[in-house]
Amino acid sequence: MCKMSSPLAIPGSLLHCSNCGMLYKGRISLESMEHAYEGEYASTAKSETYMSSDVTRRFFRKVLKQINSERSSYRPKLLDIGTGMGTLLEEAQSLGYDPEGIELCPELADIARQKGLKVHHMNAMCLNEPEKYDVITMMDIIEHIPHPVALLRVLHRNLKPGGKLVVYTPNHRGAIVILAKLMAKIGMNFAIHEIFGGNHVCFFDDHTLPAALHSVGFKMRYLWKFSYDPNRPGQKVSLVNLAIVTAVELLGRPFGLVFRMVAYAQK
Repeated sequence: MCKMSSPLAIPGSLLHCSNCGMLYKGRISLESMEHAYEGEYASTAKSETYMSSDVTRRFFRKVLKQINSERSSYRPKLLDIGTGMGTLLEEAQSLGYDPEGIELCPELADIARQKGLKVHHMNAMCLNEPEKYDVITMMDIIEHIPHPVALLRVLHRNLKPGGKLVVYTPNHRGAIVILAKLMAKIGMNFAIHEIFGGNHVCFFDDHTLPAALHSVGFKMRYLWKFSYDPNRPGQKVSLVNLAIVTAVELLGRPFGLVFRMVAYAQK
């Protein structure tokens, strides 16, 4: 167990679940959770070029095409959890979905609505539209949820029979994390603080995420694992760090030890 905190992050003790093996932050306060997603969070998100970049749009389109590759007059109802400024909703709309979103930050929800998108300002745990949706997406969201299995249960209830859930999150069994833990053992803590010291509160890997999905009644259809891109738009990274991260991801790739994954599950 170790303490994880940094400015504008969610502090807490990093704990290991004895039942499922997942890492998570314990002893986190409601105040720290609320502070992490107040106005300053919205300002940061609005200035984050990555979320509205062509790189992100292409990625979202690739993810969505994996779900619904068939051309049809039927417009699948899609719900995006933590939709931010609505980038995924825009891409989903262009691909023939009937999309709507949920966003906890009111400033970001307003930005998405100003684009003409249907976005609800609410906590996803309060979702109560049984068997309404064909698809639910969670893109870089589940790691921010203090009770992720409870949320997965809510989403399962709100999907139609045969409906699909897509979860995009870091893979904490990746080579980057393994290296960070080894460095921490010899007193070099900067890498592990970078991974665990932000506003993420649970840390899945390619074993624990499928197990969590299965535990609430989902069937895993596909787990797509791929390398983290440290050179993504809007992210400041030194040439040295860029070279190190790229090399570690390349070394981990043949073994599936990469830092990004998308889980496709079905009700």
